[in-house]
Amino acid sequence: MDMSPNGSLSAVVDFEGAKLYLIRPDGESTTFNVQGKDSVKPVITGIALKGSIAYVLGTYENFAGVRKYSWSGFVGEDRHGWAGSVADNILRSPSGNHLCYLITPNAGTQELYCDGKKLTLNSDEYEIHSVSDLGVVVIGMGNESLVLNDGSRAFDLGSGSVIAYEDKLLASEDGKLRVYSLKGEVLAEREGHTFKMTTLMRWTLIPTGKYIFRYEPLEDTSVLTWNLTELKNLPGFPYFANENFVVMGEDKTLHCYSLEDFHEVFSVEVPDDIGYVRLSDDGKILLVSGETGSFWLYRARDS
Repeated sequence: MDMSPNGSLSAVVDFEGAKLYLIRPDGESTTFNVQGKDSVKPVITGIALKGSIAYVLGTYENFAGVRKYSWSGFVGEDRHGWAGSVADNILRSPSGNHLCYLITPNAGTQELYCDGKKLTLNSDEYEIHSVSDLGVVVIGMGNESLVLNDGSRAFDLGSGSVIAYEDKLLASEDGKLRVYSLKGEVLAEREGHTFKMTTLMRWTLIPTGKYIFRYEPLEDTSVLTWNLTELKNLPGFPYFANENFVVMGEDKTLHCYSLEDFHEVFSVEVPDDIGYVRLSDDGKILLVSGETGSFWLYRARDS
């Protein structure tokens, strides 16, 4: 699932039924069958919204790639490889101005497409781990990460836990949390405070412009500055953060806090265990998925 940063459009995929649902904040929705005229049901890998277009990444009957839909319907597709090629994963930057996806056309080779530009990789094991609003891309494989800037290799890190934010990188490395520049310089580091990717490809650390939210398993979430000074703790797991809010989860309840003064803006109890969370920049539209595939759209009463 995905939601545009301004909350104007949400997109959800029924993986088993190969259906795409587009939903507006007032609850109006439209549905598309992404199988199209294919005789074989596609294997949908993921979805991302860029502007008003939903990009559905999948392994289709005769190619791997994306089928694109607007509110009005199908608007095109980008085909890569051939029958037998595999779509790996798709990710956009927080603002949605950059979008990348990975394709495996054959064994031992992957193709990374970012904003229409192609980069061929001599492996078939990479995953996209992060895309920043400045176009910095991190792809990972095991305990290695490759950092790309403007489509070119910037440097490698010996860690599989690396996140890009604007022109900086956060890495969990050698038992430390480190902040890197794009030149590979260590700008700050802190002992412990490591992070990793959990189930459903959720990071235990989320960066924003002012703060970094880092979860300690079985404990609370630390609120850090970019020089890695700890300011305070928040209860629960950080499911989502933008430049204005952070959404924390405990059991089946989500708590949203303002990043101005950390007062609680709202709380919502959802019907299922929490999967993914998206919140609009103004904090008025909330999209939540359960771990079993259901989803819920919430709107502030005054919006």
